Amino acid sequence: MSGASRVFSCRIYGVLREDGKVLLTRSAFRGSSFINFPGGGVEIGEGPMSALLREFVEETGLAVRPVRALYSSERAHLSTQAPIQIVSAYWLVERVGGKLRAGGNDDDVLDLLWADPARLPVEEMFPADREFAGYLPNFLD
Repeated sequence: MSGASRVFSCRIYGVLREDGKVLLTRSAFRGSSFINFPGGGVEIGEGPMSALLREFVEETGLAVRPVRALYSSERAHLSTQAPIQIVSAYWLVERVGGKLRAGGNDDDVLDLLWADPARLPVEEMFPADREFAGYLPNFLD
């Protein structure tokens, strides 16, 4: 298969909504920054729900509980200068504990911010998340 993606990534993200806004992260990757929902890659041997809970705590300091699936997509994206097949799943979550680390995690997350679901900073989002961002207000009604 000429030109086909040979790299696959499964990612899971949580949508935490409080006071009418959703929690977002500003993350760094190879000298650039982008905005997305808390979450990330499912590691080898890890289930998607375990990854969601782990990533959310690592990135925000908050423990969450999955409430319901919102959306999933499967696309080929140009990432890090090569095609990559990304399967992304987005879950509505609710806070069950922890303390919000407003400044990020001193690793890949630079900052945390709250945004109105109808006015997400789509132009600053990672390409794989832009499609979901456009549908999000419909899923939260």
